[in-house]
Amino acid sequence: MLHYAGLDKSFWAEAAMTAIYIKNRLPSSKSPDKTPFEIVYKSKPNVKHMRIFGCKAFVLTPKEKRLEVGPQSS
Repeated sequence: MLHYAGLDKSFWAEAAMTAIYIKNRLPSSKSPDKTPFEIVYKSKPNVKHMRIFGCKAFVLTPKEKRLEVGPQSS
């Protein structure tokens, strides 16, 4: 995962947590009809929020915390 995403080895913990997160949402050999998530939470996992590991992301800064850089153009 780190190599494919072009990330440094310092991101190993995030890669491991992501792999576990994904694995818990996939069917297992012991229970091929249900995922570990379904067994614990009694509902199907929602994976719409998932993105490719290491993809570019942007942080949304709330309006009240934004700093004014200069005068606004008209």
